[in-house]
Amino acid sequence: MPLPQVKSARRYTSAQQFAYEELRAWILNGVLQPDETVRDVEIAEFLGVSRTPVREALIRLGQEGLVEASASRMTRVASLPLDRASHLFQVGATLDALAAELAAPHMTESDLHLMRGLLDTLNQTTAPDRLSALDEEFHRVYYRRAANPVLIETLDSIDEQLRRIERHIWGYVRVHEEAYEEHRALLEALGAGDAAGAAAAARHNWHRSWQRIDELLKPASAEAAQEPR
Repeated sequence: MPLPQVKSARRYTSAQQFAYEELRAWILNGVLQPDETVRDVEIAEFLGVSRTPVREALIRLGQEGLVEASASRMTRVASLPLDRASHLFQVGATLDALAAELAAPHMTESDLHLMRGLLDTLNQTTAPDRLSALDEEFHRVYYRRAANPVLIETLDSIDEQLRRIERHIWGYVRVHEEAYEEHRALLEALGAGDAAGAAAAARHNWHRSWQRIDELLKPASAEAAQEPR
C-alpha cells in the first residue's frame, strides 16, 4: 500500500479527524487506488497516531462509500462508482449549464483572465491529479459568478463524488485534447456574454465527459469483475 512521500501540514482538532481527512484525500486524489487494501497499522504508523482513530476514520469512510470490507474482512478502497456515475453526470450537466447561463451576463474581465490562465495551464499539464484540480477550478470561477449558493453546493457535491472517476480518465491524451476544446468553447461563450451558448457548451462538456468515461473505463471494469478475488 504506497503512501504519500510527505505528511500534510494541515492542523486538525482530533486524531480521528486528522486520519479521516488524510485518508479521504488520498482516496479522492488517487494516492490509494480502487480495490487497494488499506492497512490501519501502516496508516497509523505513517500518520503518527494510534490505530483507534484510523479505524474510526475508516468507519466514516465506509459510511460514505469510499472504503468497504471484503469477504476476507480486509478493508479495501471502494471500486469506482460507475453504476452511479451516469446519473451524476446527467444531473451535473443540467446544473452546470444553469450556472453558466446565470453567470454569462455577469462575468468580469478578471474572471475571464483567470479562466484563460487556467485553460493555458491545463493545456500544458499532463499529471492527472493536477488536470482534475484545474478542471474544477475552471468551472468554479463561473459557479461563483452565478451567485446561487444552493446551486454551487449541489455542484460541489456532484464534483466530489465524481472526482475519483474523472482523475482516472485525465491520463488519456484524447481526453485531455477534447476537454481543452470543450472548455475553450465554454470560455468563448462566457466571454461574449452568450448565456444560451455558455449553457450549451457546459452541457456538451458534461455529456462528452460521461461518454469518454463509459468508453474508457467500463470495459476495464467488466474485465476486472470476471477475475477472482
